Amino acid sequence: MSYPRHSHLHAALRLGGAALESMRRSIGFGLLFAPALLAACGEGGSNDNTGGGGAASSSTMGSGGAGGSSSSSSSTSSGGGGPAPDWATELPAGGGWTELPGSEPFAEWAAENLMPKSGYVGSAPIGAVRDAYCNPVFDHAGKAFYLFGGGHSDGSINAVFKLDAATLKYSIVVPPTPPSAYPPAYTAPNSPIVYPSGATNGFFQTTATLTDPADLPYAAPFAAPQASHTYSALSFVDGKLILHYGPVREADVVSGTWTYLDKDTYGPQLVKFNPNYHELVLQSGTRTANDPATGKAWTTLVPGDAGLNWRNCVLEIEPTTHKIENVVSAKWEVLGDSSIVVGGPYVYIFTPTKSGGTATTTRGWRMDKTTRAVEHVTLTGDLPSWPEFSPKQEGIPVFYDGAKLNFWNYSVDADRDAFFRVDLEPKSGAGTEEDPYVLSSTREARAPSGMPAPALTYDLTYISEWGVVLFLPQASSKLWAIKL
Repeated sequence: MSYPRHSHLHAALRLGGAALESMRRSIGFGLLFAPALLAACGEGGSNDNTGGGGAASSSTMGSGGAGGSSSSSSSTSSGGGGPAPDWATELPAGGGWTELPGSEPFAEWAAENLMPKSGYVGSAPIGAVRDAYCNPVFDHAGKAFYLFGGGHSDGSINAVFKLDAATLKYSIVVPPTPPSAYPPAYTAPNSPIVYPSGATNGFFQTTATLTDPADLPYAAPFAAPQASHTYSALSFVDGKLILHYGPVREADVVSGTWTYLDKDTYGPQLVKFNPNYHELVLQSGTRTANDPATGKAWTTLVPGDAGLNWRNCVLEIEPTTHKIENVVSAKWEVLGDSSIVVGGPYVYIFTPTKSGGTATTTRGWRMDKTTRAVEHVTLTGDLPSWPEFSPKQEGIPVFYDGAKLNFWNYSVDADRDAFFRVDLEPKSGAGTEEDPYVLSSTREARAPSGMPAPALTYDLTYISEWGVVLFLPQASSKLWAIKL
């Protein structure tokens, strides 16, 4: 299913600063524009820390056991450092994308295994977990992907799903809020969670926080957030999935509970770095590059800006403590969505240039992970381009294969079976704004695959131990993989 942009206001968050500021003034929202928009999208929160509770039902878990099986850095069902699974070793090196026959379409599996099976709201409650501005996050130690998504008008299922990359099997590690616990006012995924008495804290509540008798029939079995988009703003550390976009949410996939729910964790920290950031949550289009070596979550600062466009900033976040340790910026104008990736000792950030309705990745900057020194780069050679306002692609996914960066221009049919590979050894330049490093990009075509057109995708994960990329194009499809 295609998920078009939901409104002019939602799309506005993806515009450059000048255009967004002009729109903000014209509608007269002032500094209330961003939080009001978040509330309208149903992806804001208003609570202080709220603990979660409850374990997932074993009847819904492919891996068995209450709370599901963990793929944390300390507990792995896939043998994180073990041999590659058969499906990975059988892929031809340098071949094309291959549909994996041993996999199952996510939507079919979820429809069969969710408990309860019905009552969820939205235009496509199950499909939205993958297809509605959402991207799974990978646990490198446990060799598993975790999916959480939906929200807006698309879907209310707020479960956390696990995909074991070795066995290609799904399970539910944090159960959904049962629709029987939806208060009467909660009629759409982006509806505010308001109980009959008027009680609201931005999350589904239990009897621990609901005290009015009118609310008790709708008490949830465990505290939980509502579903939401995720873009690629997820981390996975020490058995916990952390969502940085919007209210900060943390799910423990070992216990099957939500252990941290907070309305605005990062806003108060941002204003300490710069008062102009304003005390806002991270907003639409936020992307995170997780560093397997350090566990740090390098996250783009799309928001927290009240329309002032701080997209040239990257946050260094310690996800286990939800602390912003540094804000690093480059002196340049950013137009549209940034691509961000950890490659060796650097974090690379690329943003497109735009002309005549076409977006092209031409430039970026790299940041030393240790010193946080910024150096500017420009690309030459074969450059990926796509329609600027494509409903299928908001930016370009990029991954690091241990030697080069690989851009995947997936929404352009002619480029879906190709990678734009970037040599990270500068050909010339000094790394300054005036004389950036010049990096060479070469388009490498692969065999035609017939892969279905992917839903919005923000990130690809290279599993270095196996030499492959594993990918779910859309909720209704099987898994696809490619070996470099």
